[in-house]
Amino acid sequence: MIKRFTTIFKFGIVGILNTGVDAGVFAILAFVGMPAMVAQAISYSCGTMNSYWWNNRWTFRDVKSQAQRIRIVRFVIANLFVLIWSSFIIYVAHSLWSWSLVNSKAAATLLGMLINYLISRYWVFRSSSEAANDVIIGTNERREHSYEN
Repeated sequence: MIKRFTTIFKFGIVGILNTGVDAGVFAILAFVGMPAMVAQAISYSCGTMNSYWWNNRWTFRDVKSQAQRIRIVRFVIANLFVLIWSSFIIYVAHSLWSWSLVNSKAAATLLGMLINYLISRYWVFRSSSEAANDVIIGTNERREHSYEN
């Protein structure tokens, strides 16, 4: 239980750093007149690179995981999903609901952090033992299903 809280705490610290990188780049790009969706894509990507580096080396470093290549692919897929989701939130909040760009970005960032933690913890940086359990459970389910037929 303490280990889980430590992981969540570390993820939160990394999230604060990522938010700083993302918000800083976004503010600079918006200040120079870049369209919000382009600024979002660039700033989020900068935060994502920072996120992978810190989460891989610090937050989830004690997790024995699948091959590095698989982890990177999963990380990119997860963050593309969160980028699309957060961009949608910014668009709806700012363009349709007339929220300020700052409030729209803040809402997208908070929801994105929650989604990103869940995907990172349970899919991207999943431990080898969790992955093995999935395989064993899946095999047992297939066996039980075949006995039913």
